[in-house]
Amino acid sequence: MWGFMGGGRGALPDKFEEQYHCYSAAMADKAHLEQGDKILLPPSAFDILARLQVDYPMLFQLQSPDKGTLTHCGVLEFTAEEGSCVVPFWMMQNLLIEEGAVLTVSNISLPKANYVK
Repeated sequence: MWGFMGGGRGALPDKFEEQYHCYSAAMADKAHLEQGDKILLPPSAFDILARLQVDYPMLFQLQSPDKGTLTHCGVLEFTAEEGSCVVPFWMMQNLLIEEGAVLTVSNISLPKANYVK
C-alpha cells in the first residue's frame, strides 16, 4: 500500500521502470504507429505514472537487457495489453529485438535543446 502524508508504510517510487514483452505495431493491428516515434503502454503504466511527478511530455527510455541497445520515445496511448508494449517495427529493428522480446521501459527527462543550427 502506498503511504501518503507520512502516515503510511512506504513511499511512492520516484521513477517508473517496468519490463514488458514487446510487440510490433503490425502484430497488434495498429499500423498507424509505424509512421511515428510513439509507443503504447498498458493502463497500469498510466496508473503508476499518474502518481509520480513526471515531466511532460512523457518521455521514455527503451532498453533491451539482452542486446544492450536503447532508444528514446514518447507514449501515444495507454491501451496495450497488460504485460506488453506496442512499438513501431523500425524501432524494434534499431533495438535488434524480435516479437515478444523483453524491454525495460523507464521514464526519463531529456535536457531541453538550447541551440538549433
